[in-house]
Amino acid sequence: MSEIVKLSELDDTQLNQAIGVFVEGFYNTLKSFTKDKEKMHRLFQNAFDCDMTYAYLQGSEVVGFLGLANHQKRPTKLSKETFIEVLGGFAGKMAYKSASAAMEKIKVHHPDEVCIDFIAAHPEHRSRGIGKKLVEYVRDNLGYRYIWLEVSSKNPRGIAFYEREGFKKVSVKTNLLVMLSGFGKMITMKMEVETNQ
Repeated sequence: MSEIVKLSELDDTQLNQAIGVFVEGFYNTLKSFTKDKEKMHRLFQNAFDCDMTYAYLQGSEVVGFLGLANHQKRPTKLSKETFIEVLGGFAGKMAYKSASAAMEKIKVHHPDEVCIDFIAAHPEHRSRGIGKKLVEYVRDNLGYRYIWLEVSSKNPRGIAFYEREGFKKVSVKTNLLVMLSGFGKMITMKMEVETNQ
């Protein structure tokens, strides 16, 4: 049996699994801070707003992760102290500054909009429809009129997936830091949810 629940509904073991799915899913992005997955896990151990993040459970195992942002907040609140403790003084401060700039600024501005900030599946469960079910959950259950997301231009599979799910390209942004990190340009995509669903 599978279900999607808020992180606030998970036990400690499942919460650690959810953070692990996030780390695995965003390893290529996060490795600019550290290549050590255990350190990544520690950086985000207490960073997620448990009412803005969701886990896809298969039985009792977390196999998917979803983070949403609305017009009031993002799914992460990072701790500068944690970054310094885990990565050291200067590296921690620089990583925190970079991460907080990318992960805490409000992305949508109206109550009827939501942004999919993070979506990931456990590596052993990819290409099994978990991303599709997470997108459908947002579309069908949360009452938003518009769903936004950003995807790297160097992720053609992701772009094709979102287009199949009904997202349309809205804009392409060039960000020097993103480009230098090897992720290409950021494509903003948007889905308008049918009101008669």
